[in-house]
Amino acid sequence: MRMVFGFVLVLMIGGILFAQDTQMMQKPDPAKERAKLSFLVGNFSTKTRILPTARSRKEAVGTGTSVVSWALDSTFLLVNEQSVNPLLGNYKGLGLLGYDVQAKEYVLAMFNNFGDRPQYKGNFSGDTLVLISKVEYPGGSFTQKIFWYSETNYVRMTVLNDMGKGFQPVIEQTDIPVK
Repeated sequence: MRMVFGFVLVLMIGGILFAQDTQMMQKPDPAKERAKLSFLVGNFSTKTRILPTARSRKEAVGTGTSVVSWALDSTFLLVNEQSVNPLLGNYKGLGLLGYDVQAKEYVLAMFNNFGDRPQYKGNFSGDTLVLISKVEYPGGSFTQKIFWYSETNYVRMTVLNDMGKGFQPVIEQTDIPVK
């Protein structure tokens, strides 16, 4: 009986160790998760289309630059964007984008010359990076989603806002590599 009990105990311990090893193997590798962001790295000229909304019925097209480079020992991307369009004027934004190992999600802290400072979180859905944030403004807030993906020789970004009636596209941006 002791021999059977000992055998069962060894099987149980082996099963527990195997389950732990399996869980360890399933944990995301931070370097691989960061490498997924590589399509965003480079110097780009940008074409930004601001779509008409209920608040602003005008469409506007602007141009600018986006410089995205690895920073802090290649653990984050430094995002430096500048653009001009007839609706919003001069836009300047700085951000850090990286992978949060503990939360197992991507994070983007963005700051701009309008005083906004949204903090986004999200993950990849296929080849598309999907980030979401609650954006505060005087008198309220809204939810914003960013979709970033590579398309042939370009990087595309789409921004959608939910002002309480569902997500509506508000910005479409094409980043064209500068050689």
